[in-house]
Amino acid sequence: MADQRPGTSQQQQQQQQQTQENRKGRKRRLSMNRKRGNKKGVPKQEESTEPPSALLQPLIQSLSACPPNGEMNALIGALQPTPAEVETALNMVKDDLRRVLYQPNDQATIYEFGSIKSGLLLKDSDLDFYIHYAREKTEREDQTKLIHIICSRMDKDRNFTGMVKILGAKVPLLRAVHARTNLQCDINFSNARGCYNSKFIYAIMKFDERIHQLTVMVKFWAQCAHVLTPHRQMNSYCLIMMVIFYLQTRKLPVIPSVEDMQQGIARVSFGPWNLGYPQEIRYKTWNVNTVRELLVGFFKYYSEFDFAKNLISPFVGRLCSLEELEKKAIRELAPYYRACEREDYPEFVSGPCISIQDPFELNVNVGKVLRMNFLLDQMKLSLKHAHDVCQRFQGKEFSKLLIALFTDVQRCAKKQKEKQEPNGPAPPSTSAGAASGKAINGSVAAPQPGPSGTALPPTGPPKNGCWYKCRLPPLENELYLVKQILQARDRERKMIITEDRIRQLWLECMPDFIVDILRKLYMVKVEPIAPPATSTDAEPPNVTRTYQLTCERQVFIARKRISISNEADLKREIEISKSKWERNHQLQFSTRANMVAVDGAIELCVPSDQPKNGPFRLFIDTCFLVHIRKCLRGYFMVMLAKTKEKASQPNSDPAPAGDEPSGAVVEKAVDVSPEEGGEAVSTSGKQEMDTTPAAEAVQGGQEGEATNGTGLAAVVEPASEDR
Repeated sequence: MADQRPGTSQQQQQQQQQTQENRKGRKRRLSMNRKRGNKKGVPKQEESTEPPSALLQPLIQSLSACPPNGEMNALIGALQPTPAEVETALNMVKDDLRRVLYQPNDQATIYEFGSIKSGLLLKDSDLDFYIHYAREKTEREDQTKLIHIICSRMDKDRNFTGMVKILGAKVPLLRAVHARTNLQCDINFSNARGCYNSKFIYAIMKFDERIHQLTVMVKFWAQCAHVLTPHRQMNSYCLIMMVIFYLQTRKLPVIPSVEDMQQGIARVSFGPWNLGYPQEIRYKTWNVNTVRELLVGFFKYYSEFDFAKNLISPFVGRLCSLEELEKKAIRELAPYYRACEREDYPEFVSGPCISIQDPFELNVNVGKVLRMNFLLDQMKLSLKHAHDVCQRFQGKEFSKLLIALFTDVQRCAKKQKEKQEPNGPAPPSTSAGAASGKAINGSVAAPQPGPSGTALPPTGPPKNGCWYKCRLPPLENELYLVKQILQARDRERKMIITEDRIRQLWLECMPDFIVDILRKLYMVKVEPIAPPATSTDAEPPNVTRTYQLTCERQVFIARKRISISNEADLKREIEISKSKWERNHQLQFSTRANMVAVDGAIELCVPSDQPKNGPFRLFIDTCFLVHIRKCLRGYFMVMLAKTKEKASQPNSDPAPAGDEPSGAVVEKAVDVSPEEGGEAVSTSGKQEMDTTPAAEAVQGGQEGEATNGTGLAAVVEPASEDR
């Protein structure tokens, strides 16, 4: 009998067909390198035809047929699976996952978290898994390799389809669809904190049945009202924090603040943070509002909420402004202030659209995921419209109100960008956008090319607003170092060192410090587009500086904590950055940024007309904000050491603290020549020499020469007769 098994060529064809079928409908890989053919993103027709939730129609039928006072049972039954269904599906997914996760001599443990652990799982929700191997994969490179390995195994396994590797996210993950249950699974290897947060939310949900019911309603409403979108900018975790904060701020609170929950229980330390919370919350609430009243109150509260000025903080549990946070006037946040001042932890960065403080890691803004003003406008519109619907259905059946909330929704229209006529008049040139004709230290700056040398940067005034804003207010330890610098310059104590003088000097140092740090420690190419016009006096600190930031590689992967206390430490860190750059961990972006002093702080803003690319956000969140304060503190310490060294020289004659120009700080605080690693590396492997006073002094400028630069750069000391 002839052998009926397919031959080798037939097997290869079958495998290719199977692979193509598995890849059909797969989402685009979120790569760090944006291809030219994918700059416009999702087609407009796909955005406008977003399908409604598959649970909406069954829910409407269930609510229409439910008896009075049975609305919540009907809603929970239509939206959430039963515990038995959850357990069955979870076991099936875990069994298939163990097979593809198996590694010899390295046991994998699967932890589920997210909505499946917090009790807020809907029938169409994703499953979130954290995989812990006995040999921990702490490095990002190891996690990326593991994702590639697991994805290749899933390609050969019929139980998983539609694999997507999301490597550019803050937490790299692998997304796949489990074929037998048709559930989407998000798998990561580093987010153990997600498991802890899910247990905390579960403890709150079971404290009061009304909290669970309200959160489920708000979560499904957000899906129907275009607040939770496939763009995944706003997420369920932020919504849950908003619900908890709303319930804490009632005249009769439903739930206490996290700070109150932590009183009288064992501390669970995670760095400077306390992760402790009671497994069973014991709190006597006097709030007797019904779920309907709480739902209407939720929409009313946030439809009137000022997201630009106020902070949503479940840890504090009361309404606080961002101004109070900056002025350190919130009593409950004393642990956060101590962590930032004494232990150099990065500060809480508000915005860009909404500020939601993590209940445990108090310097983390979980609301930073919402970065598009359009989505913020959509959320505000949906909240206001939902409150209007509640007013219209006042006194009517609760089931009709719920149906109206889920079906009567409005969508915010996108603003069309105004197109300039090709032959129209060019906008007038300003200091923020002009690239030529401006004198820089007596020389005329040539037009600066774009990141690839193919186009000039925009010469018109920047559009109103910015899509990203990073604010760096002064810290106490930085102001203390500045005070020490002024005292070292004025050895005879002839001048009174005031608080205003200290803050003024801090503002003068910061812009050049940040530029120097970006170039030498972050290895980012920083090109001044339109420096302000110079004069004999120092430039005012509130002048807007515009730069083109170009990055190619990440130099903070698997890097030890930065520690700079003297010039030798700084040179060592620069050498480490150079060695990391040679390893070629790609992180590519090019964007224009403005730096300006506002209300005593430095703001780094990216105009709205710049591309909103993921790599830049990744750089800001995982590199810049994490390490910038340590770098700045190190620069101030180096400056102080150099100032004391100059003052101790017998032939030195330092000027009094108040006599130097406003831009003058110290003489050549650190002398790192280009050969010693002072240059960032561009596409050709070498950064162009800068023309600013800061760069001239740092790159070997003449000592004792008065300039109007600041920071490590400027050397302004009265020339003595000996010289």
